[in-house]
Amino acid sequence: MLKKNLLFLLLAFVALTLVACSKTNSTSSSSGVSSSESTSSDKKITIMAAHVVSTETTQHKAFMEFKRLVEERSDGKIEVDIYPDGQLGGEREMIESTQAGNIQMSSPSVGVLANFSSALQIFDFPFIFKDSKTAHEVVDGEFGQELLKGLEQSGLVGLNYGELGYRHLSNNKGEIVTPEDINGLKIRTMEVPMHIAYWKEVGANPTPLAFTEVFTGLSQGVVDGVENVLGLIHSGKFHEVSKYITTTGHIYDPEIYIMNKDFFNGLSKENQEIIKSSINDTVKYLRELNSSIDAELRAKLEEEGAIFRDLTDKEYNAWIEASVPFYAKNADKVDKEKLIQLLEATGNDKFLDAIK
Repeated sequence: MLKKNLLFLLLAFVALTLVACSKTNSTSSSSGVSSSESTSSDKKITIMAAHVVSTETTQHKAFMEFKRLVEERSDGKIEVDIYPDGQLGGEREMIESTQAGNIQMSSPSVGVLANFSSALQIFDFPFIFKDSKTAHEVVDGEFGQELLKGLEQSGLVGLNYGELGYRHLSNNKGEIVTPEDINGLKIRTMEVPMHIAYWKEVGANPTPLAFTEVFTGLSQGVVDGVENVLGLIHSGKFHEVSKYITTTGHIYDPEIYIMNKDFFNGLSKENQEIIKSSINDTVKYLRELNSSIDAELRAKLEEEGAIFRDLTDKEYNAWIEASVPFYAKNADKVDKEKLIQLLEATGNDKFLDAIK
């Protein structure tokens, strides 16, 4: 009898213990926060962000503003480490590193990024945007934002459009005014098929080089000239070995802030919003910075020996006319419907007539 009573008490104790454990687990589950989740939410998140230009440029200053905003808005829970000046490779390498998750963020030129989302190739056509205001309206609008979504297939999130600005032509042979003046010149281009095709069309000898190799290429005669924005011509010191600058403004060059898709999707909604709001405010900051700096850059370049040639309306129109055959030959090599939409959005009737 005593043994039976002891057994009964033991079974009752076990039963009560199991009930208590069950209630504890149920309470923990219903709260939606496990101890491991609580610990991970307190862990600092680090964003490795890279770009190819120097710390003197507005692009780098914009990254510093992004860092400030993100770290401030996250109360220091998200940290942004910036690697400028091609420390982590050229633009293609940085895109691939972002894809692989070796770094979390970069801001390549749209021309190089088009190799990873072909719809972006439409930005590689010359003389599309008449001014920055038009460019901003297009990329900020529904059309521009829709193009960003195509990057997701490559494992990337397109956060927003930054900008390098308008690309101009510099060389070390002499003044260039007409398309005929460029005949046979070795012009450094980005590793972008449409850029290469365009310079061939107008008679140049395009030579793709990574940005980090341009100064050496100009110094050693590998190339005779380069087409780029004034900020990068100055920061790269290209004018020291390529002093004749023609303000062709042949391409408005956006850059796109990209982030590794898995990394971004793995962030909490709150942290995603911090990233989005910070990059949007960074873009506004960058545009304001760029709008005030072109005259200053030109003055610096002239002080340091650069010789500028501005095109008259008649001379500029000669470049437009020389570009019409390029549109006719290459429109079918890209997403033609999107190219038409882009030209319609910018009111570019001459090129529209060439491809319809």
